[in-house]
Amino acid sequence: MNLSNELKEKLLLLKHESGKIEDFADFNFFNIEDIEEEQIGYSIDEDGNSLVSDEEGSWESGWIVIGCENLCGDPIIIDTKEEGFPITLLMHGMGDWGAGTYLSESIDKFINEIKCINNFIDEKSIQNTNPRITCKELDNLIYEIIEEDECGDADAWKNMLEPIYTSTEEYENAIINKVKIMSKEGIKINEISTTLNMSLKDTYGYLKKSK
Repeated sequence: MNLSNELKEKLLLLKHESGKIEDFADFNFFNIEDIEEEQIGYSIDEDGNSLVSDEEGSWESGWIVIGCENLCGDPIIIDTKEEGFPITLLMHGMGDWGAGTYLSESIDKFINEIKCINNFIDEKSIQNTNPRITCKELDNLIYEIIEEDECGDADAWKNMLEPIYTSTEEYENAIINKVKIMSKEGIKINEISTTLNMSLKDTYGYLKKSK
C-alpha cells in the first residue's frame, strides 16, 4: 500500500485533531505507522493475499481503512480513487461491504469538521457558566457541519459523538434536579440563577423542564 506524502500529511493532521476529542467521541483514527497492518481482514488477508475483487459488495481497490467506530468496530475508510478522498463508515456483518454511511465528501472537510468540534468544546470549557454544553447546542453544531458537507449525515455524527451526548444529558439532568430542589425550597429564580452561575433565561428553561 502506497500513500502519497500529501495523503500522509492529511492523515497525520486528522489523527492529531481527532485525538483532542477522543474522550468525547466513539471513533478512533489509526497512527500513520499502523495503517498498513490495519488493512488485514479488509483489503488483504493475514498472509498478504488480496481480498479485493470486482464482485458486487466486495472490498474495492481504492479503499483504505483509516480508523474505526469503537462500539462495533465498524471501519472508517477513505476512497483514494475519488476526488478529495471522501470518508465513509462501513458496516460489519452485512454480508458485503456495500452498506455504509458517508461521513464527509472529502478528508479536508472532515478535518475541518473535527476542528469545529474541538473549537466548540474549547470555547465552552473556558466559560465559567452553567450549562457548559447542552444537547441542543450539540445538535445545532452537527447541523451546521452537515449543511456545509453534502455527504454529511446527522445521525452518523450523533452516533460518533454519543459519549459527549450521554455526559451532556446526565449533566443537564443534574442541573434540572438542582433547580427543582431549590425551587421547592422556596428559593426565588433570580437567586437560583446566581447560585448556579446561570442566566435567568437558562434557569427558567430548566425550571420548566423540572415540572
